[in-house]
Amino acid sequence: MEAVSYQCPNCGAPLEFHSETQKWDCKFCLSSFEESDLEEYNRKQEQKQKEEQEEEEEQYRAEKKCYFCPNCGAELITDEETVATFCTFCGNPSVLPKKLEGEFRPKALIPFKLDKEKAKQALFDLCKRKPLLPKDFTEKTHIEKITGVYVPFWLHDCYVDARMQAVGEKIRVWRTGNTEYTKTDLYEVEREAALTYQNLPADASQKMEDGMMDALEPFSYEDLKKFNMAFLSGYFAQRYDVPKEACADRVRERIRKSAEDKLRDTCTAYTTLKVSNVDAQIVSSNCNYVMLPVWLLYTKYRGKDYLFAMNGQTGKMVGNLPLSIGRAAALAGIIAAAVTILGTIGGLLLC
Repeated sequence: MEAVSYQCPNCGAPLEFHSETQKWDCKFCLSSFEESDLEEYNRKQEQKQKEEQEEEEEQYRAEKKCYFCPNCGAELITDEETVATFCTFCGNPSVLPKKLEGEFRPKALIPFKLDKEKAKQALFDLCKRKPLLPKDFTEKTHIEKITGVYVPFWLHDCYVDARMQAVGEKIRVWRTGNTEYTKTDLYEVEREAALTYQNLPADASQKMEDGMMDALEPFSYEDLKKFNMAFLSGYFAQRYDVPKEACADRVRERIRKSAEDKLRDTCTAYTTLKVSNVDAQIVSSNCNYVMLPVWLLYTKYRGKDYLFAMNGQTGKMVGNLPLSIGRAAALAGIIAAAVTILGTIGGLLLC
């Protein structure tokens, strides 16, 4: 059983009851307390412990939410962001509606168009087109896990005023007799444009690597449907944990790079173009919360894990494949030999 020690409210040392004074005395700080003093102190301590316990329980509930499978009654344990999952006992797919209320309810989603088998095939097709891949990668590797996930995204519609300053060069070369002349004209180049962006995506999950999600683009947004929880059944789904404000810098940088590319495309009259400044100001914007389909594939090869992602609508596959050092060295040797042979032939022709 738990032992109880009555402590001094001032210094925390043990208290002893003094029979003559009918008080509780502390031998360390020499304080004395009436019964009412201790009762008030104990009441405050109990309240403090209760508040601390409630805070711990609230933190636990925030980290792990407990739900129950409607099929077998087993407990479903998920993190705060998971809104669709599977029962680990019977495999029954479950959607958690309470987590999709209010601000966490998406406006729309794109349903999965490609199934698990298509995801497997896409990985092997990706491997076929890689000459530097180890020969036994597709033979010895096996897919540890395939997961269909609805990933949260923010879709941005933006109106942008873009400006670019650059220096353009026009180079003309001609020959008169045995003399070759080169003329270089320099031009100050300025471009302005009003640009419109629709459905510019930014993933809203901390669990997803931004670069990998960007590489899965483009999605075909004609397939966007009004959000219906029924689409989540049979897949995992995450609600957003990156607010739209936190994505603002990424979106602005994407717009700046895109604006530079579009303005560069209008400068075809120059031999070279050196950009000195690009300014892309977002005049107005609108943002919608949606879910987009992604297959995640985990494979293992020679003790190392590899992660791939496939666009669940278009089938585009991205990920890092292992490199065969032997094949890379052999290819480098072939290229070096070819360059040497061409150099020798060229030298002989000039003799």
